[in-house]
Amino acid sequence: MTFLLYLGKVMLCSGILLGYYWLFLRNRRYHHYNRFYLQATLLLSILLPFLRIPVWIKSQNPVNQAVYQTLEVLTVTHGEEDGMGAGPGLATRLFTLENMLYLVYAAGIIFLLCMLVRSLLYIRRISKQYPFERIGGLKFFTTNEPGTPFSFFRSVFWNKELPFNSRDGQQIFRHELFHVQQKHSTDIIFTEIITAFFWFNPFFYLLKKEVKAIHEFLADQYAISENDRYAYAELLVLQTMRAHHLPVTNQFFQNHIKRRIAMITNNQSRKYSYGSRLMALPVSALLFCSIALHAQRSATSTSNFTIFHSDANKAPITVMIDAGHGGTDNGALSVDGKMKEKDLALQISQQIQQQAKNYNVNVVMTRTDDNFPGGATDITNGLRARTAMAEKINPDLYVSIHVSSTGPQEPTSSTGFEVWVSNKEENERTNKSKQLGSAVAQELSTLYTTNPALMQRSKNIWVLERTPCPAVLIECGYINNDKDLAFVSNSSNQEAIAKKILEGIVSYKNKPAAAVNTSANGQPDVATAPAQVEKRSKPAATAAAPALAVTPVSNTSSDDATALAAIFNDSTLDKLARHYRRNAWYPTQAKAQQAEGVVYFSVTVNENGELNNFQAYEQAPSGAGRLNKMTVVSYSGAEAAAAQEKLSKDDVTKLLQSVMKTASDRKPNLPGCSPQRTYFFEVSFRLEKKAPTV
Repeated sequence: MTFLLYLGKVMLCSGILLGYYWLFLRNRRYHHYNRFYLQATLLLSILLPFLRIPVWIKSQNPVNQAVYQTLEVLTVTHGEEDGMGAGPGLATRLFTLENMLYLVYAAGIIFLLCMLVRSLLYIRRISKQYPFERIGGLKFFTTNEPGTPFSFFRSVFWNKELPFNSRDGQQIFRHELFHVQQKHSTDIIFTEIITAFFWFNPFFYLLKKEVKAIHEFLADQYAISENDRYAYAELLVLQTMRAHHLPVTNQFFQNHIKRRIAMITNNQSRKYSYGSRLMALPVSALLFCSIALHAQRSATSTSNFTIFHSDANKAPITVMIDAGHGGTDNGALSVDGKMKEKDLALQISQQIQQQAKNYNVNVVMTRTDDNFPGGATDITNGLRARTAMAEKINPDLYVSIHVSSTGPQEPTSSTGFEVWVSNKEENERTNKSKQLGSAVAQELSTLYTTNPALMQRSKNIWVLERTPCPAVLIECGYINNDKDLAFVSNSSNQEAIAKKILEGIVSYKNKPAAAVNTSANGQPDVATAPAQVEKRSKPAATAAAPALAVTPVSNTSSDDATALAAIFNDSTLDKLARHYRRNAWYPTQAKAQQAEGVVYFSVTVNENGELNNFQAYEQAPSGAGRLNKMTVVSYSGAEAAAAQEKLSKDDVTKLLQSVMKTASDRKPNLPGCSPQRTYFFEVSFRLEKKAPTV
């Protein structure tokens, strides 16, 4: 969409500049200036959107330097998995709305360029068909063609029916001679080409028409010289306009007759004309500042923004960018196997490296090609090489780029970006990692669907655990989701993703130490849920697809390893868990009153993957058999905001039950389910009274 945005900016620039011309310069008699202004409008409209001059503004209010969304962390036990499911086919990836717009755009360009070539071929044909004589360096063709006389570069095409030596003939010849001398054909060819490439822009058509009118005004002014103005105007009236006008020629008998007569016969104030021309300068300067000067965020925004600034005397941030996988480790795959996670991760990482200089960020890449880092030959050594590089370089931050997948050989409705952090005990490094992750997630959420909660795995991720600096792992969508894959594989979107990651890095770096989140009590909220164990073919050193935090526990045979293994391998439970993880939350009203509770419910999943028969219980149902436990944990400060109405224990229970009921009502994607089965859950909502030290 970056190119479409550029086209929109071109239209905006041309509209503003042409609007000023229309109000203050049109139909004035300073034609040389207007010719220059219209040509400059064309060039500025095309070139100005390319200019991107950053304006780094340092906020005077330190609290506003970094305002993060609520810092929420979900703990799961799995990492990424190889995606061997059926992803989008070639037709799905090609026939997107954006690609169709590009196709229509290209078709318009080709059509108009063909029309231009057709006109040029017509001129070439008649130049070969009719004889010519040279008059002062000109080629003078005498023809019977309709639409003559007209000029094209250094050729004048005359009509035999018009006497050359008559008074009218001499004036018309002077008119065409001026077009040749002033190289007006160059202007016309230029405007025709620009209009072809920006055919959707109505302002360029008006601009092209005005350029031709200015040419006629200038040639008329030269043709009449000291002769009678009114006689020349009479010539224009008496002569009828000819048909078969070519868009690339300067014809004597064409439109603008009324305006040409007005220009010939009227006089205008010079004082006013100078004022109108000078006013174009502040208009152009204002447009330049609006389009070319690029502020990363508005300094007047009151919520959810970051001010980016750069200090020339400040050392750049050193960030190690790790493109996940590589070598023989393809990572997740699309359905047809053509799209590999390792390639997408490398493309995004390279975009980060290219854009980093604009953010005063020094990027060090773990790999720049399709090989393991450090010359490693297998996955394990590749992971060790990554952390060894980090220990040697000791960067300020470590960011690992990946693409997620939900499971083998099936598409998914799971969508969006995710940011993963270490699960180590709270210390300065892990807290900074969470702050970095929150800043990056917030920036990415302005571009594409992003999980606001940070993800962490109960069994830690190698590169997040072993790096000596704050580290995050970013999952850039799901490779087995059609929409995500189409977005992430687009080169312009990869550039936008890279910029958002860099903005998040700078946002984190510029924040005051106390600005961690925007929760009501000023403390970070953490939702933690141990997740069900599931089989994964990817190494434990990488992370990706989230699943709801569900720990299945058997009420009757918790020590039976065989029974537990059967539960762990229940793919339907895993998908159901992932669904609840995405749709359950800690109620704000309960958190404000520091209310905790436990709710029990059951839900039935039929063979079509549909949820129904939600049933809440006051206590654990006796016939539940296996009870799947979930825990939602949130941090709350010592002083909680008072609610308008104090909640009773029953009210809290109903509130928590409604959260799970709402999550159950949202339709999940559970294809390939086992025969209809009822699942029982115990959900504990728990508050930690003290936030981690930042």
